[in-house]
Amino acid sequence: MLIIRRDALDSLQAAGVRGLLGARLELRFRQKTPPDILELQIEPRGLLHRDCFPPDATPPCTICGRLGLSRPDDPILDEASLPTDTDLFRVGNFATVIIGTDRFKDAVEQGGWEGIKFRELPVR
Repeated sequence: MLIIRRDALDSLQAAGVRGLLGARLELRFRQKTPPDILELQIEPRGLLHRDCFPPDATPPCTICGRLGLSRPDDPILDEASLPTDTDLFRVGNFATVIIGTDRFKDAVEQGGWEGIKFRELPVR
């Protein structure tokens, strides 16, 4: 779960980051003026390229869709599956992988936020 303060989300959106949606969390604070905290809704949109998976891999679970594999050390994105209307999304066939575009990375770096690591991934 990724959480974000409302002012940070507003700042990202003002910087032109597309497709970010936040859902209000039901949290209780002891402060008189608690921060407005949201959970980011990050949809599964793109896919890892088929070359990331062994040729003899078992098919995904018919109930949950999990592959029963660990994340590849060097993921490759499937270019045809990548969305063009959002700057932050999960990989559909490996939902623990979150992808941000250059626009998202630039906005985060300009905002001076810490705790986010970026790594460039190849696309095929």
